[in-house]
Amino acid sequence: MKRKFTFSSLISNPRLTVPTLAGILFMISVVLIGCYQFRWILQPSTGFTNSFFDVPIVGERDNDPGLTEDDWANTLRNIGLFGVMVPDGWTVDDSIPYTIISKNAALSNSGFLVYNVAHSQTLQDTIPALPGYHWWGAITDRIAELTSLDSFYFTPRIRTNATAGTFYLRYAVGDKDYWDRNPADQYNYGGGLSDPIEIVISHGVGTQDLLNNANISMYPNPTEGILNVDLEGYKSEVIAVNIYNTAGMMVKKGEILSSSSTFNLTELPKGIYVVELRNGTFKSRTKILLR
Repeated sequence: MKRKFTFSSLISNPRLTVPTLAGILFMISVVLIGCYQFRWILQPSTGFTNSFFDVPIVGERDNDPGLTEDDWANTLRNIGLFGVMVPDGWTVDDSIPYTIISKNAALSNSGFLVYNVAHSQTLQDTIPALPGYHWWGAITDRIAELTSLDSFYFTPRIRTNATAGTFYLRYAVGDKDYWDRNPADQYNYGGGLSDPIEIVISHGVGTQDLLNNANISMYPNPTEGILNVDLEGYKSEVIAVNIYNTAGMMVKKGEILSSSSTFNLTELPKGIYVVELRNGTFKSRTKILLR
């Protein structure tokens, strides 16, 4: 049976609206179709020309009554699918690392989402992109072990071109097996599909070197409670560190005052968090943290 409904939130609760994280993220309206849904799509609300931004994404299974716990425990081992609709001239970095968290920790697994021409075309054919946009589609580089699925996460990096303005991105996730649970199939079964999400791109200096992801080391991840953050090329400025839970609530904050910092997170419950590093109104990085 086909199921379709919408909600506006940063998390997967149709009755809950939460504030954006530190004012940099837009609320999202997501269409949920079938087996998977987005818990977070943390797309920045602003960006720069000729630069890039990262979009931490967390997904989970939905509450489809047609799938029992036995179904999830025993049968779901498939090729995973992902897509993002971007403006023409923008690109998405290939080979996106993904991680699948199982309720049975021994079955948690990871791999890469790799660009796929056929899946990109399927997205375009079944959910036509807006004029001046195109779909970038990827598939997992191996069978995605979804047995006893709790959640999955990955962070695509999206690169802009020289054009400033207001743009709208859209995200799709699903899997492909004998039921063909494609996020863009003609029957709209089995995947998660977001509504277009706005981002404003302006001319500027682009992503600051200090908060370039290549300069940030955050470990161990997952952490048992102690988190280390190293900043290559630290420039004697205060970096605010804000940690948010899945409800969008700030649960811990601190500051980085040197090239190496340590944070004690032992009081936080086990779960998925977002760590935001910020050195200005529009200069920030976000990373997914497992506790």
